[in-house]
Amino acid sequence: MEDSRNNIMFRKQKPYNGRNDTSLDTEFQAEQARLEQAKAKRQQIAESRRVALFGSTEEKSSYKQRINQDAQLQLIMREQQLKEQREREEREHARLEEHRRMMEDLERQREAQRRAKLIQMQNENRLAAMARNTDLLHKKVSEDRRDREMIQENIMNYQPNVF
Repeated sequence: MEDSRNNIMFRKQKPYNGRNDTSLDTEFQAEQARLEQAKAKRQQIAESRRVALFGSTEEKSSYKQRINQDAQLQLIMREQQLKEQREREEREHARLEEHRRMMEDLERQREAQRRAKLIQMQNENRLAAMARNTDLLHKKVSEDRRDREMIQENIMNYQPNVF
């Protein structure tokens, strides 16, 4: 059993690098911070309840002002968020509209190119047909001329000599 190839237990041990260790100190600090926030929140709620129930008129008015200021701040933040969202939507809408216009222009260009190509093909076909017709006409005329010349030759060759 001393052969290292056959048994995993006899392999050379590698030094431990601590890669899987969790930092207990950072976890403890994060947990303490979370607990401190919860404690501060509870104290704030208790203080606001004490002021609302047992506070003097000055404390109650300052508490009301603080609540109003918080509400105004939240309202302003909400309006700002809505404004930013509208601006983003408008920019997105403008971008999409520009893309739509660009695609329409591209489609119009393609259609115009296709129509121009079709018109050019029609003109080429018309010219080819006219050339074919003129070739046929020239051929027919040349055949007719040849036939007339042949007839004239035959008349001249076979005409009786009468003097």
